[in-house]
Amino acid sequence: MKRVLVIVVTHNGMHWLERCLSSVYADADLYVWDNDSTDGSADFVQANYPAAKLIRSAENLGFSIPNNKGMQYALDKGYDFAYLLNQDAWLEADALGKLVAAADANPALGLLSPLQMTDGYQSLDKNFNKYYHKKEIKFVMAAHWLIPASALRRVGLFNEELFPLWGQDDDWCQRLDYYGLKIGVIPEARAVHDRAYRKEEKETLVRRNYYTGSLVRLVDCRRPLWERFLFVICFTCVKAVKYASLLPFKYLGVIIGQLPLVKNHRKGIRSRA
Repeated sequence: MKRVLVIVVTHNGMHWLERCLSSVYADADLYVWDNDSTDGSADFVQANYPAAKLIRSAENLGFSIPNNKGMQYALDKGYDFAYLLNQDAWLEADALGKLVAAADANPALGLLSPLQMTDGYQSLDKNFNKYYHKKEIKFVMAAHWLIPASALRRVGLFNEELFPLWGQDDDWCQRLDYYGLKIGVIPEARAVHDRAYRKEEKETLVRRNYYTGSLVRLVDCRRPLWERFLFVICFTCVKAVKYASLLPFKYLGVIIGQLPLVKNHRKGIRSRA
C-alpha cells in the first residue's frame, strides 16, 4: 500500500479544520504545521488528531517554508507521495485513493489534482476553472496537490526567498514542465477549496499580482531572461495604469534588486536538467 503524507499549514483556521483533516485522516498520515495561530487551531489538532505530526511555530512563516519542511519530511521518511492541502480545503470520500491510483497508472504525471470546487460542489473554483479547460494544463493551485516522491526529488522544493507566500505554485509548475513532467487533473476525484473572494487592499493586489507575477515570469527557464525582463517592464506600465498607482514602479525597484536571486534560481533549475 502506498504511503501518503498530507501536509497542512494552519493559521487561525478553526472554521475549516475539522472538515479538512477528517477528510484525509483515515487514508494518510498527517503533518500539520501551525503558523502561530491564536484561535486554538494547534490545540484542536493535538486533541483530535493525536497521530498527526504537529509542529507549533512561534511565528507565522508563510506558505513555502512550512510546506518545504513537510515535503522534506516526506522524502526523509520514505513516503511515496506528499499531498499539499490548504486549511480551507477538503476532499470527497475516496478522492485521495483515486488520485494515487491515477498517479500509479500515469508515471509521466508529476503533479495531480482533484477537481477543485466551491463548497457544496456547485461549481469549479474560479481560479481553478481558468486553467482546467485548456488543452494542456500547465498550472493548478496548490490547495490540492498530490506529488509523487520521484517528482518531488526531480523538481525540488519551493524557493523560500523569492516566493515566501505567493507564486511558489506557479514557479513549481513551470519547473515541472521544464523537466518534461505533466500535470493531471482527475475528474473522478472531487474536492473543495472554500475560500471567500474578499475585496483586497490595492497594496496587496499589486504585491501579489504584479510583484509576485513578475518574479514568476523572470524565473521561467523556458524563456530567456532578457525577454522576460522586457515583458516585466511592459507589465509594470500596464499594472500602473490598471491600478492608477505608482506602486508597480516601486516594486520594480525591488525586483531589480532581486535579479541576482532570480539568476541563481534559474541556474539551479538548469543544473537539475
